[in-house]
Amino acid sequence: MNVRLVAGSVLVLLLSHLAPGQQMSRDVGETGAPAGVTAGAADVFKQKLMRQIALEEVAVRQAESAHATSLELATTYMRLGLSYSDAAQWERSEAVMEHAVFLLRRTSATVADLATAVTQLASLHLLMGKVRESEREDQEALRLREGLGDQLQIARSRSDLAILYLAKQKYEKSRDLARQAEAEFVTNGRATALDRITARFTLAEALCALNQCPSVIPLLKATLDEAKATLHPDDFPLGLGIYLLGYAYWKSGNMSEAEEYLKRGTAQMNAQLGWGHPAYLKALRCYAQFLHENQQVEAANVVERQIRQAEAVVNVHSIQTAQGMFGVNGLR
Repeated sequence: MNVRLVAGSVLVLLLSHLAPGQQMSRDVGETGAPAGVTAGAADVFKQKLMRQIALEEVAVRQAESAHATSLELATTYMRLGLSYSDAAQWERSEAVMEHAVFLLRRTSATVADLATAVTQLASLHLLMGKVRESEREDQEALRLREGLGDQLQIARSRSDLAILYLAKQKYEKSRDLARQAEAEFVTNGRATALDRITARFTLAEALCALNQCPSVIPLLKATLDEAKATLHPDDFPLGLGIYLLGYAYWKSGNMSEAEEYLKRGTAQMNAQLGWGHPAYLKALRCYAQFLHENQQVEAANVVERQIRQAEAVVNVHSIQTAQGMFGVNGLR
């Protein structure tokens, strides 16, 4: 299938504490920032993403016109669905990815391909707050991978389930699954740095939720060292890791270190998600809460103005038609 692998699970991790069943905001639109909003790195990133989506929409239409095989169509749909998800266009992504899974179920696609697609759909559903659907899909992917006996893929499913159980506030289960996954990622030569980073971030969140925040600070520092050595300086996982370290310092009572890392983490997220992505807004709200708790009212007001500005851009964009260039409702 060879669908590009994205750090979607890292993004899900930041949003994993949404209440079960809580729905995310509707699709973000496709245009640039409205008049009066200064274009920055986040706008450039978003514009690049929208150009990629436009190309992938064309690829889908071309594949349909050429009567491509179901496997080829599913691969093309899945790429488009992942890009829609990157742009926080949840409903479009859901329609396209569900159709891709449907096509894979009725073809001679390998079990591994189907498991990958189901896993990606599960991550999307968790981003949308559809926890029940996500759990069902993650469990299916785990069963498929256990049938294949591929220990790396089994560990990746366990890592996904660990994030899911954060959302369900089942922190012991999340902790245990994250530890199992991380142990495999350390010894398996096919595992990636992102595998290890994601599992360790999840483990840190679970332990912090279990009132063990001081113990996760060394873990997060070591994970950040690996991330700095293996990822691009502007990659989203780095910003998330810095933010999580700030959160751990906050909940451990070290307010000076907390402020530094929360500020740096949200600033780094801004480069890719500052156009109004829900993950970025959640991080900013957490930072504003920290500032209020520490009587830094003026600084908190500045952050809250950033939130309102980002939300205003999203609201303007959301006026766009839900169909866009590619009428995904036709996939139903």
